[in-house]
Amino acid sequence: MRILFEQKKPGRTRQDIAKVPVDVEGKPQTVGQLIEATERSMVAAFNRRAADAPADPDSDITPTPYGRGPLEETEIDRLAETGRVAFGIVYNGNTADPDKAVEDALLAYDDGLFRMFLNAKPLGNKDDAIDLKEGDLVTVVRLTMLAGRMW
Repeated sequence: MRILFEQKKPGRTRQDIAKVPVDVEGKPQTVGQLIEATERSMVAAFNRRAADAPADPDSDITPTPYGRGPLEETEIDRLAETGRVAFGIVYNGNTADPDKAVEDALLAYDDGLFRMFLNAKPLGNKDDAIDLKEGDLVTVVRLTMLAGRMW
């Protein structure tokens, strides 16, 4: 099933929000299942990038497994506009554990570190039922603590 996630585009000049399609397995019936399916999809994408990454980014300037050589000047300018020039390299070479990622995401949701909205309607507890359809829009808002004294 393909759903859309709202994602903030990084950048210093224009901060837009783009709709990014994400393929999840099956049809999640609860908020917890939606978090789990999304997390597994993201971890699988990360692990694919890590498997395709070159072992040593400083070894040479010949084309990498991505089929690219050195970055062109226009590409560097475009990446610099976002605030970070990246080469698509996963530097630590490790893969992520999907089970641990799902466990951490569910714990973070229970702890109130982020909220989720389905078609602009807030989602409740992770056991609450949802009616997810193809092309629905999911928004995830990370909540941050303000600086200062807590007590």
